[in-house]
Amino acid sequence: MEAIENSRLNKFHYTLLAILGTVWAFIAVNTISAGFVIALLKNDPAFQGSLAKLGSLGSAALFGMLFGAWLFGYLADRIGRKKTLTLAVATFSLASIVSSFAGSLDQLIALRFIVGLGLGGSLPVASSYFAEFMPKSVRGAMISILESFWAIGTIIIGVVAILVKADWRSILLFGGAIILILPLLLTLPESPRYLLIKGRVKEAEETIRKALGVSVKLEAPKGERKASVGDLWRRYGKTTLMLTIAWFSIAFAYYGFFIWLPRFLSATLGITVFRSFQYFIITAIAQLPGYWSAAYLLERIGRKKTLSYYLLLSGMAGVGFYLAANSGNETAIIASAVAFSFFNLGAWGAIYAYTPELYPTAVRGTGTGWAGAMARIGGGIAPILAGRIMELSGSALAVLVIAVVAIIGALDVLALGEETMGKALA
Repeated sequence: MEAIENSRLNKFHYTLLAILGTVWAFIAVNTISAGFVIALLKNDPAFQGSLAKLGSLGSAALFGMLFGAWLFGYLADRIGRKKTLTLAVATFSLASIVSSFAGSLDQLIALRFIVGLGLGGSLPVASSYFAEFMPKSVRGAMISILESFWAIGTIIIGVVAILVKADWRSILLFGGAIILILPLLLTLPESPRYLLIKGRVKEAEETIRKALGVSVKLEAPKGERKASVGDLWRRYGKTTLMLTIAWFSIAFAYYGFFIWLPRFLSATLGITVFRSFQYFIITAIAQLPGYWSAAYLLERIGRKKTLSYYLLLSGMAGVGFYLAANSGNETAIIASAVAFSFFNLGAWGAIYAYTPELYPTAVRGTGTGWAGAMARIGGGIAPILAGRIMELSGSALAVLVIAVVAIIGALDVLALGEETMGKALA
């Protein structure tokens, strides 16, 4: 669609960024809140458990995200991006509100799984939907800027955790506030690329006219096929393998580190959990320049190099945290945590820009859904494994394992990835 690929950013693009950015921020709020809740449950006698069981609380939403990414990614190619995204957001917002009233740890884990279903669906669908409206000259940068709202959400939930005086129920209740944005989601148009492959040519033309201010004549593609996971492997095997490893690695590193970060900091620095929340906010602030620098580099050196370099450097920062924790150097511990935050979140901005460009429209929702599901497997395993490693060998070794997985992801992208900078969406 040349009208979209060669368009200039206008009011519609920025409105879309604001609405989807708010959704993205609250996805972060609901995901990161688990780390604060885990740290606070030790003060509630009805919610006691081992570190591994508390880690499963952090993993519950991640495993929900696994199934949510598959389910909603599939629906996005069947009923449309807009309807699917609205349904996914409604799912996680309502479930977050209900989870704030949980009466036991098992109930909370079950409800967090439902939260994860909606979160897992929202991420790949929102990124595909956003990408399908962006001009090719700034697509990578704009997707990375969208992803930077994750850092804003991370900072917000850190501040909220302090303001509500460490009341974990209020933290979860706040996560459901995104329900207020549903009316705005319903005002957005359906993706014209989706409309076109479904043969709804007049609707696609009208959407482009209203959103971009240009009149176009379109033709529906012939021989449209229903997308399947099998197509991803039969027709795009190398790409799908690369993304499977990359998404697993980046999510394992992120969730393994940040779900436990308040605990890592309190254990290695000997500080209170409340004090660790303040340090957490400092590391979260470092995420914003991480995203912005990645957004710049995506359109300068390309998607492949930006993603692989940032993943590699996040792994090196994790190794630095391990060495600093063993030496007891407080400054080095905080500095390495900040560096990990900077590079890991920059890598997230890159991978969200990169993935939708690797698949054509007919399978883009399915492809990004598969990638998201692989991330949830990695992210779901990491908190449980890190909790178990901490029980056996301490926090430093857990961070070292996380660092090694990030480095593996970087090598995977370098070996199997292909560059997509400047190319039109298929």
